[in-house]
Amino acid sequence: MLEPLLMFQGPETLELVETHPVLVQALMAPWAPWLAFLFGSLWGSFANVAIWRLPRGLSVVRPGSACPACEHPIAWYDNIPILSYLLLRGRCRRCGEPFALRYLVVELLGGVLSFTLYLQFVLRPMVQGGPPGLLAWLLWFCFGLGLLIATYTDLDVWIIPDEVVLPIAGLGLVVAAASPATLGVGILEAGLAAACGYLLIAGLRWVYLRFRGIEALGLGDGKLLCMVGAFAGARGLMWTLAAGAIQGLLVAVPMLLLGRGVANTALAEVHGDDPELGDEDPDDGVLGARVPFGPFLALAAFEYMFLREHIEGLWAALVSP
Repeated sequence: MLEPLLMFQGPETLELVETHPVLVQALMAPWAPWLAFLFGSLWGSFANVAIWRLPRGLSVVRPGSACPACEHPIAWYDNIPILSYLLLRGRCRRCGEPFALRYLVVELLGGVLSFTLYLQFVLRPMVQGGPPGLLAWLLWFCFGLGLLIATYTDLDVWIIPDEVVLPIAGLGLVVAAASPATLGVGILEAGLAAACGYLLIAGLRWVYLRFRGIEALGLGDGKLLCMVGAFAGARGLMWTLAAGAIQGLLVAVPMLLLGRGVANTALAEVHGDDPELGDEDPDDGVLGARVPFGPFLALAAFEYMFLREHIEGLWAALVSP
């Protein structure tokens, strides 16, 4: 038997949506968001694998996880997200070498990401009388996981993996074409925003290469913006660009003034003596220092994903006469 739920589609429009009561009870159970957290932490563990292997051209499937120090395979019971790290105190059971704290952090962030999106797209609509947005939850989680991977690969090796951002961008375009209401963006807007995000970075990169002979921006940033545009549309793209640039300055400048780098490695250390990269000019001070842009773009995209209603309300207030 199906039990109808009310779905509010507008201020004056109501539509009855049939949802099985057992599904409603399961999705609204107190343990459901924590199951979503567990789901996210499992994918956070996969994100750790992708962060390490993709920039190095390695498979994320084979071989299984191994200790970076002794290269001994990690048993399944030592590879349980969050729990295994805490029980082993962040060390390899075999050789005792410590694992980077990042492994725990990424698993926690994956869990928090899934948990929060579940509340936003599944639980809240049901409390308001609508249907559960299970597909929206999974899609935005995929998007957020891509942002998480891109952040750490850019911080570690100044690379945003094509294998992550391009398939997710394609997924966003497919959903925008097949079901515009799911992400709140139609295919025309998603396609234009994705193209503009990439072309903007590619154009600026060309200008710098043409007139200064250096690569001031990487195409990975453009592909990341392509992914953002495909999922979040024009407003999401504009917010990501503006907020990412502002927050980048607010974070990077103080760090550089204190003598600390934003990235975990020097650009030349990772990419070698590439003439297109140019050299940092010490006379330019912090303004001439190299800073990875991807993490700040990802941060702004996260903000738009979670605060979309407030950001769009602010946008409407600014542009309304």
